[in-house]
Amino acid sequence: MTGAGKTITGADSVLREKFGTGFLPSWEGLETAGKGKSAVLVPFFPVESGFRLLLLRRSPNLRHHAGEVCFPGGMREPGDVSPLQTALRETEEETAIRAELVEPLSVLSVEYAVVSGVAVFPVAGIVRGIDPDRDLVLSSGEIQGSVTVPLEDLSPDPVIQTVVIDGKKHCYPEYFLSNGWRIWGVTGRILYRVLRVLKGGNS
Repeated sequence: MTGAGKTITGADSVLREKFGTGFLPSWEGLETAGKGKSAVLVPFFPVESGFRLLLLRRSPNLRHHAGEVCFPGGMREPGDVSPLQTALRETEEETAIRAELVEPLSVLSVEYAVVSGVAVFPVAGIVRGIDPDRDLVLSSGEIQGSVTVPLEDLSPDPVIQTVVIDGKKHCYPEYFLSNGWRIWGVTGRILYRVLRVLKGGNS
């Protein structure tokens, strides 16, 4: 891996081309059918070989989504004016990645959590100035662990699983990381769309 502060210009330009820049709406401008609003950061770390993505594992002691693998982020709070602000605030709380280290690209289309029905807005961003394999400070009450994954290690064609909740069928992609972590549900769907965009598919 290159130094934490080094910019990999080619990788940055690919992300900007694929995800665009500037679509960063306020919460008031977004309509959802969810039971609540949340936002996550899809954090890309440019390296010599391309990109790495950061994923977290939630504490098994939490009331909601305990032990699940996720992107950094969380629920909208009253002072948050936008999904970007929510995602950056939660990311700093969970990992100590400061907002000024993130170059936001765009807010992606909303997804809904399989179990809770919460609306989740992914915010694609490029992170520089911190080594995610060494320098994170994880929130001990919320986050059990973290991992960075090279994009080339993730398939755009995962196994699709189905679950029935309250009589309604939900489909989601399922990924298994080399450390044994399982990605499913809303995080699996976000990851699937991101990989399809980067590897020639559609979001």
